[in-house]
Amino acid sequence: MHLQQFVSETIENLGGMVMPLEYALCDVLIPEDYASYFQNKTELRLSFDFEVAQENPDSEFVTFGSYVLEQLLNLIHEKTATTIRYAEVDRLALGNPQQKIETFLHDEQGSLAIESEKPVLGVWAVFQYHTAIIADEKTENTEQVWINMLTNECDSVMKQKQNYIMYQQQSPHTYPVPVKLDMDSAFQHATAHVREINEQQKNAQIDKRQIEKDIERINHYYNALLAENDKRAKRKGLSEAKQQEILAKKDTIKLERDKQLNEIYKKANGEIEINLENAILYFIPLLEYTINHHFRGNEKQITLYYNPISKNFFKYWDKRAGSLSHSI
Repeated sequence: MHLQQFVSETIENLGGMVMPLEYALCDVLIPEDYASYFQNKTELRLSFDFEVAQENPDSEFVTFGSYVLEQLLNLIHEKTATTIRYAEVDRLALGNPQQKIETFLHDEQGSLAIESEKPVLGVWAVFQYHTAIIADEKTENTEQVWINMLTNECDSVMKQKQNYIMYQQQSPHTYPVPVKLDMDSAFQHATAHVREINEQQKNAQIDKRQIEKDIERINHYYNALLAENDKRAKRKGLSEAKQQEILAKKDTIKLERDKQLNEIYKKANGEIEINLENAILYFIPLLEYTINHHFRGNEKQITLYYNPISKNFFKYWDKRAGSLSHSI
C-alpha cells in the first residue's frame, strides 16, 4: 500500500473526506472531533511528492516523519481498542545473508552454515497504558510497550520504528507463525515493565529527608499534646465526667496523629495506578534462518529472524530447553 493510499483510507475511516486534485495532491476534510490533532484545522491540502509539494507551497508534504503522518498515527493509536494489523513489506529479501549472519554471530566460535531460509510472520503485541502516580499530587502519563512475541521481550527498537510500518486490516501473506502465541505472558511482561518504570519515577519524586522531618515534627507536636493532657488527668478533685472528657480527648489526639502519619506514609510510599487502554497485534513478515553451527566436533542449530523493519536480526532458542533469546 502506498503512503497516499494509507493516509487517504485512514482519514476516510475517521469519517473525513479525501478529494484528489492531481497526481500526489489532494484536499482533505478532517472531522471536527479530530481537528485538535491538526492545529485546529479541518481543511488540509496534502502532497505526497517532493516536486509536487514545491509546486504547491500551500500544501503539507506528507512523508515519513512529517507532522501530518505523525499526528494520524498518534490518533490511530489513541483511538484503537483492540485490533490486528498486517504490515506490508515491499521486498522481503536479504542480500548476502551468510556474511551478515556471521557478523551478527561474531561471538560464536567455529563455522556457520545456512541450512534453510523461509518467510514467516513475526508477531508484536503493543500495549497502551494510562498510568498515574499518586503522592503529593497525581501525575498522569501514558506508556506504550512493544513485546516481541517470538522472544517475549520488550522491543524498544520497534517502538521507535512504528511510524515506518504501513499495514492492512487483512493479511496479504500466508506465511506461518513459527511459535505458539502466549498473550497472557506478553501482557504480564508488559505490565511489569510499566510498573518498574513508574516505580522509578515515583522514587525520583519522593523527598525522603523531608518526609522524615515531617514525621518527626508530627510526633513531637502530638506527643506534647498527649503529655499536657496527661497532666490534666492527674489533677486532684476531677469529677468523673471531667475524667471521661480528658480520656476521650486523649483518644481524639491519637486518632488525629495517626491520621496525619498515615497521610505522610501514603505520600512516602505513593500509589501507582496502571490501566490498559488498548492492545494491537502487528503481524510482520520476517525471514527465518536455520543455521548449523560446528565447533570442535560439536554441532547445534541456531534459529535467527531477520526483521525488515528494524533491519536487524534477533535470535531465538526454545526456552523449554533452558536457553535464552535476545534481540538487537
